[in-house]
Amino acid sequence: MANYPNFSNVTFAGDYFDEVFGPMVLDPAGLLENELVTPIDGSKFKETINEISDTVALKDPTAAFADQGTTEDVDEVNVSLVPYEFHKEISLASIRNSWMSGKLKSGSLNDYEYGPLVAQYVQDVYVPKLKLAQNFLVLNGKTGLDSTVGTLSGITSYTGLYSRFNSSGNVRKQGLSGTTGNNITIESVTKGTTTILTLPTGSNATDKLFAGNIISIRGVLGTGWVDDLNVDCEILAVNSDTEIEVDVDTDGLTSIDYTGDSGRIRYINRTNIVPIMEGHISRMRAEVRRRQDVKIAMPTHLEYEWQFANAAANINGNADYVRTAYQMQFIDKRIVVLDDAPANTIAAWPQERVFYAFDLSDDYSTVEVLWQGATGDKVYRLRGAMKTGTGISTKYANQITLTTPES
Repeated sequence: MANYPNFSNVTFAGDYFDEVFGPMVLDPAGLLENELVTPIDGSKFKETINEISDTVALKDPTAAFADQGTTEDVDEVNVSLVPYEFHKEISLASIRNSWMSGKLKSGSLNDYEYGPLVAQYVQDVYVPKLKLAQNFLVLNGKTGLDSTVGTLSGITSYTGLYSRFNSSGNVRKQGLSGTTGNNITIESVTKGTTTILTLPTGSNATDKLFAGNIISIRGVLGTGWVDDLNVDCEILAVNSDTEIEVDVDTDGLTSIDYTGDSGRIRYINRTNIVPIMEGHISRMRAEVRRRQDVKIAMPTHLEYEWQFANAAANINGNADYVRTAYQMQFIDKRIVVLDDAPANTIAAWPQERVFYAFDLSDDYSTVEVLWQGATGDKVYRLRGAMKTGTGISTKYANQITLTTPES
């Protein structure tokens, strides 16, 4: 298990932050618990990690010292921390008459004091959403958060971990675009509150795709379609070998000039996940592949696709598949599920090549619940501040392996 840093603030506010809000800053998406990153606590606004390499030159014995003459190769990884805040004004009347009244039996609403009621409301309503938003931000950056969770658009800039993987030219990549079985052309589209995708003859969608699969649509061209259809989305129905329905609302588009055959469906599911995992491990550097501590990370939607694939294999009499599926392990590699990792993406890396910086010991990482005074309605203001940042190795980025729909 990871070694968690201690909070230095011993005030009541510090204890409250420690117990209620600290975990969402400390361990987004389980990166620390699963030992997937090198944590850097006590960071201010920038951390510099030096990466050094050199060679050795062996030679015949001699009494005279002669330096081998090589130059140490030194790189820097600069992790910039980004501060961000959340502000919310809370009306006690709204809490009591809506949220709390639904939790209590009739006649018991006035049995509860105001302070603990507000604290419970904050913990039950806002902390889970802040945790989800923080997880998504650290892994993906500031764009794409589900609107039911919140928004990240107010943050000036933040580069998520997987965005760094995808943009690096040195990370080893297995692209889903390179194999016909993982990459289906979209011939045409029909707009609506759900969208119909028409596929070419011979696509065999009823054998390859299933309702509930999450697919990544890329390469779509045409006015309006570029923004609305280049997304990760759920398949609602597989209507035939050449037609599927997806959970994307394009009804508001005024243009229907989709560029035929431009879009591609890229996917990982029970039909192809085993060979994709084989290809992923094959692309890992040998010294990384041999390490027992290196794990394979996948998003939530692939957890059951992996187990479905193993269960299907067990029908043919291989009981080891059931055991392996239950343990979430492939050969000697433990599989770790990251709830907010990008769809149809698999990654593996040594812990020391990925960095997560934060600061839980300064005045910036705080949460305050402030009563706005005794006049008028009882109103509280919730105000919190955090500061985090991600980074990946530059010199050893080729020890990171990524299977991605982005290439």
